[in-house]
Amino acid sequence: MKQFLLLLSSVLLLQTQSCMAQVDKTPKENWCVQKATDQNGNLVFITANLGYKNYAYKTEFPWCLEVNITTVNKNPNGHPTNEEAPVLNATEDIITAALLKVGATQFVGRATVNGYRELFYFVADPEKANKALTQLTKKRQPREWEYQMKKDVQWQRVDSFLNGDAECL
Repeated sequence: MKQFLLLLSSVLLLQTQSCMAQVDKTPKENWCVQKATDQNGNLVFITANLGYKNYAYKTEFPWCLEVNITTVNKNPNGHPTNEEAPVLNATEDIITAALLKVGATQFVGRATVNGYRELFYFVADPEKANKALTQLTKKRQPREWEYQMKKDVQWQRVDSFLNGDAECL
């Protein structure tokens, strides 16, 4: 009986570990800051998790969620001042936490451009993400933001971040 219980507990432990491994599909972080220009010649800083390059689970997170946060205190090039950056980071943290709380979300990175910061997430369930963000918009936020979601099964929106020829700074 003792051996049976030991065997049973071992099997249950292995099954639990197997299930846990399946739940977390977030790759190892490999952050890269890239410098680029937009179509108007403005400076863009992209912070991307290159761990998503050749990501095997794209089809499980087919919805691209883009969040644009307004930059209030800007340098002459439209980028955030040293005082503004922590406010944008705090806003980003609030949004990310709300999305993670409701389920499967992959944060690929962000682009800081003239006048705003754009966050890029891929989500499995757009209704849950929309509900979480709608609830957040009812509360006072450190900075104003808006979002949109579009189906992007191949993650084309962030392909240039992950597979482009820009070098990491």
